[in-house]
Amino acid sequence: MNKPVFRLGVVVNPFAGIGGALALKGSDGADVREKALAMGAEKKANEKMAKALSIVEALSEQFTIVTAGGEMGEDVCASLGLPFEVVYKSTSQQTEGEDTERAVQAFLGCNLDVILFAGGDGTARNVCKIVGDKVPVLGV
Repeated sequence: MNKPVFRLGVVVNPFAGIGGALALKGSDGADVREKALAMGAEKKANEKMAKALSIVEALSEQFTIVTAGGEMGEDVCASLGLPFEVVYKSTSQQTEGEDTERAVQAFLGCNLDVILFAGGDGTARNVCKIVGDKVPVLGV
C-alpha cells in the first residue's frame, strides 16, 4: 500500500518588503517597487523560501508542492529540484496582492495539508483572506 503524499502549497510574494529597508513602506504599489529596485533594493523572498524549503529537501519523495508560476513559487522549487505542480500563473510581470489571492484560491481545490508563504503582513492578509480556516498556513 502506498503511503499518502504530503501536499504543500507554496506561494511567494517576490517583492515582499523590498521597500522596507529603504523606508519606502514595504512593497505596495508598482511605483514603490520600481523606486526600491532603482535604489538598489534586492528581492529576498525567494531566497528566504529556498532556505525554508531546503530543510525538507531530503524528504522530497514524501511530498509534492502545489505552487504558482515563476517568481511566485515555481522558480524556487525548480532551483531546489523539488517535485511541484503549477496551478496558477500571473499574467503580469510584477505581481500584486490579487495574484497571491488567485493563487491561493487555486490551491483550495488541491487537497493541501498546509500552505507556506513568503511575504510580509500584506501577503499574510491576502492568504488568510482566501484560506480562512480551511487549511493551516505558515509564513516564512
